[in-house]
Amino acid sequence: MLTTDWFHPSTGTLARVPDLRAIQFWDPKHLVSAELRRSRAAIAGQPEPACCDDGGYYWDMAVLYQPDEIWKETLPAATAMEGPVYKIAQDLEHELGK
Repeated sequence: MLTTDWFHPSTGTLARVPDLRAIQFWDPKHLVSAELRRSRAAIAGQPEPACCDDGGYYWDMAVLYQPDEIWKETLPAATAMEGPVYKIAQDLEHELGK
């Protein structure tokens, strides 16, 4: 993670991802990272990210789910989990365009 990750992102930073399907938020307590790690370990066959682990926290990673998945108390199985985002942007565009 970057030192700038300890502060709320600026409007300019958030504008880097203009796709309305994307949801961006700041998670200073890393709750999303902890839940992604927990669900990945709990659900067999989850993709293993080859990057983006810093001291046990996931960061700068995209996670894709099937469009018909409904999130309940636990996360559904992910179809992709990888990053850093700038390196996988073209693959993401391909997957989202299907």
